[in-house]
Amino acid sequence: MKHLKLTTLIVLAPILACAEPRTWTSSDGRQITAEYVSSTATGVSIKLPDGRSFTLGFDKLSPEDQAWVKERAQQPGKPVEGPYADLLTGDWALSQKGNLPFALFGATNLDAGKKYPLVLALHGRSQNAENGKQVGGWMKSFTDPTAQEAHPCIVVAPLGYQPYGGEGTAWNNPPGMEAIELVEDLIKNLPIDEDRVYAVGYSMGGFGTCHLMNTHPKLFAAGVAVAGCTDPSSAPTFKKSPIWLHHAADDPRVEVAYSRNLAEALKREKDCRYTEYDTGGHGIVGQVFANPEVHEWLFRFGVKEAK
Repeated sequence: MKHLKLTTLIVLAPILACAEPRTWTSSDGRQITAEYVSSTATGVSIKLPDGRSFTLGFDKLSPEDQAWVKERAQQPGKPVEGPYADLLTGDWALSQKGNLPFALFGATNLDAGKKYPLVLALHGRSQNAENGKQVGGWMKSFTDPTAQEAHPCIVVAPLGYQPYGGEGTAWNNPPGMEAIELVEDLIKNLPIDEDRVYAVGYSMGGFGTCHLMNTHPKLFAAGVAVAGCTDPSSAPTFKKSPIWLHHAADDPRVEVAYSRNLAEALKREKDCRYTEYDTGGHGIVGQVFANPEVHEWLFRFGVKEAK
């Protein structure tokens, strides 16, 4: 597998996992026995004996449990091995699987003993077929140190290579199918949580996000589509794998009717959302993914929140 390392970013270490069940005590004295899965700067994910997972805010944990989690953060994790291990550089690393070029982001200190979410990021239409150019500013909203501290994850950005990524529609053509195969291979070879695989995309990538979620409904927990989506016939998919649609009313390139029509078909689904901007044209993607609420919404799916 060929790859090229880009300029290294410093990322904050994710808190490590422990596979042994333990008794957790809440701040109000209630107790529960569960396995420690992972944690971020604001909360901890635990798994019950029946397989259900929950996230708990640190403010809901007893001081003893907060100290226990912080102590685990100081312990070294198990190193990741396998065909993608050398792509975990703390920055975007470029590689290719078959015909599909792609960029992969993963922290250097990922722990093979825990599971991380995977984000499939799909770029919009472009005449530039150079691998690495698909990694735009909006994708960095998942990879900068603050984002990684809040939501440690692995991000893969395939390239809709020519002729599909230019005047065509890459993600319902060979690059889209190859992207699915790549995701499935990453799940097999990296410490990825199969229940927390997400799709996000802009313009052609928005259409692609909805298309791939519709054709592979069991693979994705949720998605975010900006300035592009599938038609209302795909609505049944998003009743199980929620989508958050975003579109500007004055978009001159992709008619807002696309998102409005799908949103209308999903208006009774409490987990699906639609945000329409009065202005912004076709360039709202940076505004969308700069919103922390979008990230909080996306990453909560696949892990049930404790009430």
